[in-house]
Amino acid sequence: MKRLLGSLGLLLLAVAAAAAIVGRADAISSKGVVRDVPYVVAFRPINSMSVPFTGTMLLTFDNGIISGTYTDDSVKPGGPLANRRNVRVTGGSTESGIHLNIGNVVAFQGTLYGETMAGSALIRGRIYEFEAQQGRPGHPLSDVPRR
Repeated sequence: MKRLLGSLGLLLLAVAAAAAIVGRADAISSKGVVRDVPYVVAFRPINSMSVPFTGTMLLTFDNGIISGTYTDDSVKPGGPLANRRNVRVTGGSTESGIHLNIGNVVAFQGTLYGETMAGSALIRGRIYEFEAQQGRPGHPLSDVPRR
């Protein structure tokens, strides 16, 4: 259990570093409409210390309905969405959780806490740790639209 928590902490740290987070944005909720929210994404097989696959998402939250796009920017070869751009993202959020489907390849379930999504994803029958942090690679969090 400690190893898993340590692994998740390192994964979140990698996501935060990649996003160059500065400042703070409004939290997204299941109520209201917020458009074009950028996220930096990292995922890797559960219980793995390997370099994560990475990408970016641009999401719209519309009263619990999520839509948007995913673009792969991973330097690690062989990812499940390798070299794909503008892949369709659909999903939903409630007060207790969030779920996303990315290109009919990634099925994510987890929590949305402040600016962070965290949970697990099922990809080709394998479970992955999945985390996403609001922001853009190399840009401050202040780029995130406000309600």
